[in-house]
Amino acid sequence: MSPGPVFIDSTEVRELFPPSTAVAAMREVMRAFSAGEVTQPVRTVLRPPARDGVEPGLFGSMPAHVLFEGQRWFGIKSVVVREDNPLRGLPTHVGTVTVFAPDTGLPVAVLPADTVTELRTAAVSAVAADALALPGPTTLAIAGAGAQARAHVTAMAAVRPIRRVHIWSRRPDSAEKLAERVRAEQGLDVEVYGMLAEATREAGLVCTTTAAKEPVLDDADVAPGTVVCAVGACQPGARELSSRLVARSTVVLDSAEAAAQEASELLVPLQEGLIGPDHARGELGAVLDGRVPGRQNERERMVYLSLGLAAQDVAAAVLIAKLRAVRAGADPGAEWWAP
Repeated sequence: MSPGPVFIDSTEVRELFPPSTAVAAMREVMRAFSAGEVTQPVRTVLRPPARDGVEPGLFGSMPAHVLFEGQRWFGIKSVVVREDNPLRGLPTHVGTVTVFAPDTGLPVAVLPADTVTELRTAAVSAVAADALALPGPTTLAIAGAGAQARAHVTAMAAVRPIRRVHIWSRRPDSAEKLAERVRAEQGLDVEVYGMLAEATREAGLVCTTTAAKEPVLDDADVAPGTVVCAVGACQPGARELSSRLVARSTVVLDSAEAAAQEASELLVPLQEGLIGPDHARGELGAVLDGRVPGRQNERERMVYLSLGLAAQDVAAAVLIAKLRAVRAGADPGAEWWAP
């Protein structure tokens, strides 16, 4: 009988996947993605109709075949999105990431999708910031006050010295709680703002992590030279950035194919005639490899649009499972997943 997969809980995921580890892993997988070493369709989303007035939510299925650390892995993220889950004390996105052994195809590990997504998303934003932002200490502005907001503060501090953190949220009480937590955990100077524009105008890094459907950040709110990492609008129809901001910024993508189908941040200004189909400079992985130019001058304002890639989840899950096996005594140079 073949062994079953290992179930790795959120606590272990956080222990095994700190920002320094996550950033290095995501840098590798983004390079692999843009180099054609990943097989990944655009995500499949199942949206059943409401019945008897009850919304069932949606189900997302995101498979990938990834070259990571010299081996090729199958994996899949399966997620149910329930907007009413916070009323139950649960995240809106719940599900699993499953990875399969590269030799036998047996399932190796199952991990919580919400925690993996939280950590890998922030780590990829940090990779983008490290590649695109001006060097040296900076002010970080965060739009939103949820799990992604907290993760982004931690990840950004791993790639740039953070002088101050500015936080804005539509829920001021949540912003205050996040500020208290960041002060206590990271010892950073944090200020909460009542208006997002006030929080962002002097920031060198801006991360938008909201659930907004309409833009919350405009062209006048972002200074020259700033890098904006926009991660909240990961579904078609949602936007965090105005058309003018996108049109007047250099845009870098995680996936050009996915953006052409799903990124309303690009599709809306394209429909409005403010940008052309080639407005985006290219993919982050190509910037990392030098095949696409990154920042050209100190005043260039840059936007990284993140839709999220299954390859990121699979690579993160593979590394976490490997580190767990090594911690349990496995030989890191051997086939650690083998029974």
